[in-house]
Amino acid sequence: SDYTFHCRCGAHGNGHEVAGGQKTIRCDLCENWSHIACQRGGRASNLHPKAAFYCDGCSTQQSKAMPPIRNRKATSKKKMAPLHTRLIAGKGALARLGKYWYPVRLIQSYGTASLPATTRDRVRWQVVWWRGCKFPSSLGSPPSDVEQGDLVDELWQDQAKRREIRLGEWAHSWDTPREEDLIQNFMSAQASKELDDILRPHIASLQKLLDSPDLNQCGAEAYPVIDYILQSKKNRDGVGAYSIPFCGDISTHEYAKIARWFSENIPGASGQVEKWLGGMPLVHAFTLVVAHRKAGDFKKWVQARNEEWNNSELLKMAWADLMISYPADSFVADVDLECLTTLEARMFEDSEEAGPAGNQQWGLDAGQHHRRWNVY
Repeated sequence: SDYTFHCRCGAHGNGHEVAGGQKTIRCDLCENWSHIACQRGGRASNLHPKAAFYCDGCSTQQSKAMPPIRNRKATSKKKMAPLHTRLIAGKGALARLGKYWYPVRLIQSYGTASLPATTRDRVRWQVVWWRGCKFPSSLGSPPSDVEQGDLVDELWQDQAKRREIRLGEWAHSWDTPREEDLIQNFMSAQASKELDDILRPHIASLQKLLDSPDLNQCGAEAYPVIDYILQSKKNRDGVGAYSIPFCGDISTHEYAKIARWFSENIPGASGQVEKWLGGMPLVHAFTLVVAHRKAGDFKKWVQARNEEWNNSELLKMAWADLMISYPADSFVADVDLECLTTLEARMFEDSEEAGPAGNQQWGLDAGQHHRRWNVY
């Protein structure tokens, strides 16, 4: 029978269709299923059969990716568990491809940890290679599964093993753009003809909203966001602008595209970004986009209630939609980036607790990293 699948990686629907053959787990509270390998830090792996599991949406005790800490107090070095027990679904690891090792996310193994030690390295793991890996062209596409003997974890406090590992080149987690970076660097967003067609007829009204210091001169009917400001009695921020937290179901990428359009097409906007980015003028541009895209649905709803339909009503409904809607991917986690962040935090931590292994030991006995890459 069908079962409800809603994973933090974005896969949702009928589990038979969207689980992708991966091992899954059910939340004991909401009863939705999700991928074991998508849970933070492998927290859903190797659970006791009677142990409760709560998904991210239900749990208030979520484990967080640990950032690098430079000044930890030294602790006594404990004997590490065997490597094969530390490799679990949902954790980051390094996989060997040719002479070099690259980051992967462990999905699931095709074997059992109870195998004899002499054959354990032949257990195969399904992996997802980090999208920022820069493989040598001579190697072709990397395999979707690797032998356990070609996997290591962060080798915490293991100076000798780290010195044997030559790293392939990849884009570090700290150099990988996040969603907030897309908005701050909106001029790098692609131009959109659709958005230009929607917004160009409204250049004058958008400029008026940017230039006018008096909200009463603009009018709440033409600008529903003004009515919101007056009703909520919002105060201006330090740059004399009103910060508005709504963007509806406009995605981060579209947010950046609209911001770029605003900067390039509204006279004077490029020189006073702080007054409209995340503020009233840009949010009105969002309202116009929503009004254009959903006009048909709004009109049907109004006519079904035998109410009057006009442009003012359209803008009010678009504004209301902007306040209550959210992008379909707003609760989707970048599980691969999350995994790499945690892995690199442990790989490159330079602290007393990390010990000598934290002192830039990777590959010192094995030779240069790929293309003489400076991994630090």
